[in-house]
Amino acid sequence: MAEGTKTGEVTRRIFIRGMVQGVGMRPFLALLAREYGIAGSVKNIGSNVELVVRARESILDAFVEAIRVRKPETAEIVEIKSDGMDASIPDSFDIVASSPGSVSMLPADFPVCAECAREMNDQANRRYRHPFISCAVCGPRYSIFTRAPYDRANTTMADFPMCPDCAREYNDPQSRRYHAETISCHACGPYLIYHDGGGQCIREAALAAAKDALKSGGIVAVKGVGGYHLACDPQNEAAVHRLRELKGRELKPFAVMFRGIDEIEKACVLTPPERELLLSPARPIVLLETKGAPFAPSVSGGVRTTGAFLPYTPLQMLLLEDITALVMTSANRTGRPEIYEDTEMLAMLEDGALTGVLANARRIVTRLDDSVAKHAAGLRQTVRRSRGYAPRPVFLPIDNPKSILAFGSDLKSAFCLLSGSEAYMSPYFGDMEELEVQRAYEANLRHMRDLFTFEPALAACDMHPSYHASRLARESGMPLTEVQHHHAHIASVAAEHSLTGSVIGVAFDGTGWGEDGAIWGGEYLLCEGGGYTRRAHMKYVPLAGGDSVAVDARKAALCYCMASGVHYSGFDGADLLRAALVSGTGTFRYSGMGRLFDAVASLLGICQFNGYEGQCAIALENEALKAAGSGVPPLPMEFEFSINNGIINIDSSPVIRAVAGAAKAGQAGNAALGFHEAVCRMAAEACRRIRDESGVNAVALSGGTFQNGLILSGAVRLLQESGFSVYTNNEVPCNDGGLALGQAYAAAMKRMEGPHVCRDAGKGADD
Repeated sequence: MAEGTKTGEVTRRIFIRGMVQGVGMRPFLALLAREYGIAGSVKNIGSNVELVVRARESILDAFVEAIRVRKPETAEIVEIKSDGMDASIPDSFDIVASSPGSVSMLPADFPVCAECAREMNDQANRRYRHPFISCAVCGPRYSIFTRAPYDRANTTMADFPMCPDCAREYNDPQSRRYHAETISCHACGPYLIYHDGGGQCIREAALAAAKDALKSGGIVAVKGVGGYHLACDPQNEAAVHRLRELKGRELKPFAVMFRGIDEIEKACVLTPPERELLLSPARPIVLLETKGAPFAPSVSGGVRTTGAFLPYTPLQMLLLEDITALVMTSANRTGRPEIYEDTEMLAMLEDGALTGVLANARRIVTRLDDSVAKHAAGLRQTVRRSRGYAPRPVFLPIDNPKSILAFGSDLKSAFCLLSGSEAYMSPYFGDMEELEVQRAYEANLRHMRDLFTFEPALAACDMHPSYHASRLARESGMPLTEVQHHHAHIASVAAEHSLTGSVIGVAFDGTGWGEDGAIWGGEYLLCEGGGYTRRAHMKYVPLAGGDSVAVDARKAALCYCMASGVHYSGFDGADLLRAALVSGTGTFRYSGMGRLFDAVASLLGICQFNGYEGQCAIALENEALKAAGSGVPPLPMEFEFSINNGIINIDSSPVIRAVAGAAKAGQAGNAALGFHEAVCRMAAEACRRIRDESGVNAVALSGGTFQNGLILSGAVRLLQESGFSVYTNNEVPCNDGGLALGQAYAAAMKRMEGPHVCRDAGKGADD
């Protein structure tokens, strides 16, 4: 250790890596240093924190331990390094100017903290009813970053010079707002502006006008952290119906923001893990079972769950102070990105689509939808990963020597930046069949690369020949690894759980491009590192009707019935579809689960069309849950196993025949429940057979079908009863929103281990 300027003291450089900016770390360290009598300074460097300190060695050791134990609640420390150094240090302790450096972690946006909420409701406080109150540990972060490191000058709060009172707090080591970069008050911060087409009002009058419009059945656009919400009264059927027309959203349920936990508990069944998730720093929308019919029918669209969430900004708390709940849905036409710019929102007002717009002048840099999560089978699932989570990294069990950019999928698009052992998932963008979503994706990719000073050496993408995301990867000029869709699903689970050995992957979803040119989606892959072998799959069924078969469940039912030898009475256009299936014209081979669920829902008369993705499957699950809750016995049915060219084929024909018979007998509930249980037994049996051959005992479950709570819980239970170690997605979605993580991990493992053969053990077999 280098000697300091006083006898017995040493000087150290302490480097802290992790989620340590935007979480109140520097103010915390300054106060802690003064508590321990330590001289020195602290600064941001890149996205980490560096201290130069002087004290007795024993005191510095205790100081470092106190950092680990007492760190701010929202901070995440990955590593603390301490090295001796020679430096002349004054007796004070100061926060000094930041230095550039490589960026590793940037904070997500945080909800308003309890202390700021208390101050906002304290009439004696100078920030009483300030809609943008924040402190060193709460408030917007990633959404307002223009560049790193996290300093006020590098956020859109630079547009609002601090008043003398805020400046004094900002520079006061004893203040909660010491170096709080988003600090503001009524005198110097953003303020509310309400536009109603006939004029505008500001501040408290703006808030009151917005509330009046909502209580009167109006639709108001409300500017949030990552974009605008469209809000209306969930009790007002006419208002909710108008909102559906405005968004072009016929049936998909709306999320509801409640004033507090007590209000949620009156409307929904709430378990302790769900309560914890609602109150977590990400403040996601949480899918909860609805009690009765607490809202207008158009809110739920017939679904048994409510997407419930709590206010996470001061403005939302003020808006709901005398309103129990509001529909709060992203301000966009269905399929398009959320609106985050004031001009676009005001243009919608001018078109007469809205009652009013509640705006403010704080610019949003990064558009962020609300995140969506749920609990099933005792497991947390992330359905959509965006505000509150992005851009927090997923830590991998590798130290990748070359940075990788994984482009993800066109459905539920998101990309991933992998640097070293840290994988940064972008926010959710939507489906890239929309040009505006493509533009949002590409703009955010440029912004994240700039923020992280990220220069990828390798690219990874899906094998699909027509994905826009894959086209971007192929045109990037970087060395490219194409990762099969379902391998990426399983690799995303392996990445989350630091799995580097062999694992049996069960990937159930609607569609994914297979290596043999067929459409896969009911896959059992034996995976290790960057390679996989396809060991089992659903037996191929010929499908016809092109993309429309994914919308019209009757077409899926006809295809499955013909493949199973079951008579299907038909519908308009059925004869043409039959002819195509007989001749093979325009057909494709399909091994997925999505159309199988659609076919069963259609045959049982439960749902005939997917007005939104997964609608038929959700309706089928609802029917099964209703049957289980009523004590209805499940209809016995089983899938059939066979071996073809060394690969296990799983035939759905016996199940389709059983379902068709149940439909004629009026046993829809029995069959829906029996079908779900049969799928779970099939998954467990296939894994047992693969274990008998391979000796592998770890199972990873992924793919959108595992968003079905009955399938997830049933499969996990049966697999665990059979002695398997079971892993699922938690941090990233099991749907296509998590594919980029799996692509990055698989590509990194391939590069680190050398070439792998990723093959189908039965490739070329005509099933």
